[in-house]
Amino acid sequence: MIYPPVVLPGPTLTFQSLYRIIQSGSFWSETVVTLQRLVIALLTSIIAGSLLGIIMGANQKLKNLFEPIVYLIQAVPPILYMTLAMIWFGLNGRATIFIVFIGSAPVMAVTIKEGFENIDPRLIEMGKAFKFSPTETIREIILPSLSAYFKAGLITVFSFGWKLVVMGEVLSASTGLGAQITDARMNLETHMVFAWGIVVIVLCFLFQKITAKIFEFKPKRRKSYDK
Repeated sequence: MIYPPVVLPGPTLTFQSLYRIIQSGSFWSETVVTLQRLVIALLTSIIAGSLLGIIMGANQKLKNLFEPIVYLIQAVPPILYMTLAMIWFGLNGRATIFIVFIGSAPVMAVTIKEGFENIDPRLIEMGKAFKFSPTETIREIILPSLSAYFKAGLITVFSFGWKLVVMGEVLSASTGLGAQITDARMNLETHMVFAWGIVVIVLCFLFQKITAKIFEFKPKRRKSYDK
């Protein structure tokens, strides 16, 4: 009511812009581009981070070796990684994938490592008492104990990954949702910046909900080891 739309657009203008975005062909094409980058980065970071977390959780010596490196990587501001990625990979979208990977993999590694450290030692002793094989120990004790931590890690990296992928596209890409925000900013279309921002927020929210739903299952009844 006080400031012009170029400074702070009203909700009517913003949602009209959002409607035009959804009706346009660019909405789907740019969303697919961003999703492709996000999926590639998240898959590689989840796999690499989980493996590193398992290594640190299962072996004390390897934990002492890798843990300081992981925390050091986390301590570096993402904008510094983004600057280096733009130098290394250019402005073709690869920098965006790199920044999501380097920001998400340490989160998964630390989360899985914490899961290992919080496994109830009494369950391990119970497994030994019932003469569990290594496979049974992993299936019946370790994996159920880590599932909650893995879920928490996924929700965190999905949310964090969305922020990083959009930031990377804003700074280094000519396609994707972040690039559309940059174009709107350069054209002084603040209402379009808000509208594309709503798209990013809704997609991030949906990804978090889908992740939570995937892990909402009832555990199978465990085998009886009375004999």
